[in-house]
Amino acid sequence: MDKSICKGSLNHVLTKNIVDGYSKTHLKTMFGTQKPVTIKGTPDKFDQMVIDHGTGSSISGVQRKLFMEIEKGILVPNEQGQYIVKPTPKEFPSLSENEQCIMKLANAIGINTAQCSVIPFENGELAYVTKRFDIIQGTSYKHFIEDGASICQVAPQNKGSDALSYERCIKEMVNAFGGGHGGAIAALRLVLFSYLVGNNDLHLKNFSLIKYYKPSNKTHLLDGFAPVYDVLSVYPYPEYYTESLSLSLLESEVDAVYSSSYESYGYYTLHDFILLAQNFGVKEQVAQKIVMKIITDIENKCKGVLMNSNLPNHLKDLIIKRIIAACGMTKKPIIS
Repeated sequence: MDKSICKGSLNHVLTKNIVDGYSKTHLKTMFGTQKPVTIKGTPDKFDQMVIDHGTGSSISGVQRKLFMEIEKGILVPNEQGQYIVKPTPKEFPSLSENEQCIMKLANAIGINTAQCSVIPFENGELAYVTKRFDIIQGTSYKHFIEDGASICQVAPQNKGSDALSYERCIKEMVNAFGGGHGGAIAALRLVLFSYLVGNNDLHLKNFSLIKYYKPSNKTHLLDGFAPVYDVLSVYPYPEYYTESLSLSLLESEVDAVYSSSYESYGYYTLHDFILLAQNFGVKEQVAQKIVMKIITDIENKCKGVLMNSNLPNHLKDLIIKRIIAACGMTKKPIIS
């Protein structure tokens, strides 16, 4: 039977179940409808909507976003809206499609991600849409969310400082929910994933912790890391891809002490991420298996996800080549 790629899920589905490029299943899961969904207005008018209804920013402070809600099949501004909509800035061609496919790749390798899609404005241009996970539908209650910068008591303007390390900040975040090795490894997986896909925008406000609303929940501890909702590849935008990560990887690097492998190769490899896992209390052999599995999973999944994406072909090829090359370089032998 004929199959087509759903523009929202990036999965192959039966063509008969496709509506305007989207599978009925994706539309129902993401938007609660099996009919096409569009965004009010055009990208050029979005800035005025942001001024009228609120503002926000992400990559380099230029990516506007709004809370929106569906009314008669159209996403319209609503401060209590269930969706976060981010159009593509002119400085970053195809950024919406970029973020969608990198989020789908993260999900494909087992990273807990928020539901996402791309949906057209009235002029057909696509914007990135994330479904909020803090809202409890049908009630006035919300799950409590606190970002990593707040947990680590870091001012927002310092959220990506190389005077901070993922090692120390992850330990502080994991302590906030009383987590152990599992919580720390979940964060390590995101850091390594970001490194391999070329996402140097993984600052502390891109980590969030969640406390699920329960009337009987009296503990002050958070429940764990919230789903990832903001990860992409900055690699296609060389003006902004000037470093490999937002923070130093290991705490020792804050004092300019790097691993022996880093000193030899000049970039992070398997050795550095194994050291990070060990510093979280994971035994060396187990750490090596964990890190290698992440790299192998990304190698195996990246081409399928990227080729199904809505990105133009030249960006698909560019990001795939980046990921495959980065995976190969990261697997270089440990130098002691």
